[in-house]
Amino acid sequence: MEISPRVWTRAIEWSYGDYEEPLSVHVARPAETTVMVGGGDQSIASDVVAFARKHDVEAVVVEHAHVDHYGAVPRLRTELGVTVAVPARDRSALSRAGIEADVSLRDGEPRWGIEPIATPGHTPGNMAYRAGDVLFAGDTVVGSDSAFAADDDWSGPLAVVDGRFSDDDARARESVRRLAGLSIETLLVSHGSHVRHGATDAIETLLADLDQ
Repeated sequence: MEISPRVWTRAIEWSYGDYEEPLSVHVARPAETTVMVGGGDQSIASDVVAFARKHDVEAVVVEHAHVDHYGAVPRLRTELGVTVAVPARDRSALSRAGIEADVSLRDGEPRWGIEPIATPGHTPGNMAYRAGDVLFAGDTVVGSDSAFAADDDWSGPLAVVDGRFSDDDARARESVRRLAGLSIETLLVSHGSHVRHGATDAIETLLADLDQ
């Protein structure tokens, strides 16, 4: 699906234990390099590689050190020769999982026209990524319709991940505040439905929910 002339997303059928829900990966070309945001899961690697090949992806950003965000990276590297970028604070965990990084990403230091925003808690190095008026949320937030959303009373389209899936749930919830005040139109998630328009308002609604 084309989100804008330089941003695409694809939801791929996927399951995790008893959970069955599409997993979304994204492609952006905010500058000269075409980047995939999200490394997918090993079980859907063929679809992830096909999506990357269609858009001539040159680099992949692993959003954080969970397998559904890096599982397809070995095939992306082998078949397409992509550059692999990871959050600096998750680099060791990813290395132990067999994912060797070419680039370490740090808060506020743009790479390929994409700005990493540190939002720790889900993992120590968890990040969201901004390109213009589009935010790639990773698992900093999810769609409130996602099977992976925390079982709270969400009043808008966004939620936080169920605490069972985070290293530090309290910190993950607090980190959502890093997204406050961003002037963004679109927010793309990995799990659940995207916010195509009015993403800034959707974040404010989520923050109000978290304050209750």
